[in-house]
Parts: sequence; C-alpha cells; structure tokens
Amino acid sequence: MASCTHGNGRALCFECFRAGMERTRARRAAWTQRELPLEPPTASRKRPLSQQELAHRRHLLEHLVQTAAKGA
Repeated sequence: MASCTHGNGRALCFECFRAGMERTRARRAAWTQRELPLEPPTASRKRPLSQQELAHRRHLLEHLVQTAAKGA
C-alpha cells in the first residue's frame, strides 16, 4: 500500500489513497488490454466463427458501447 507523503504518520490522506487507487486501476486496465485478442486471426483459427459466436460477440460489443456511453 502507498504511504502518505503529507506527514500524517501511518494514516493515508484521501489524496494519497486516491492516487494509489488510480495507479492500481491503470495497471489493471493496461494488463487487460494485453489480453485482448485484437490481432488478426492467425493460422491457429482454422474455421470461421459460427452464427452463434458472431451473435455473442456482437451482443458483448453492444454492451460495451452502452456501458461506455453511460460513463461507467
């Protein structure tokens, strides 16, 4: 856990706590981005996606767009 740089002893002030939370959130987001399969399909994909798989991906993308539009 981060230590407070404002001389409050062992307690964290809100500013230091929030800065630590933002760093953690940014680190998690960066790690998540590394895991997304955004590269073009490789030779390992031997078959095209089924209609069910395509519908599922469209549904997930629609959910992400709606969530982003709400500002969550």
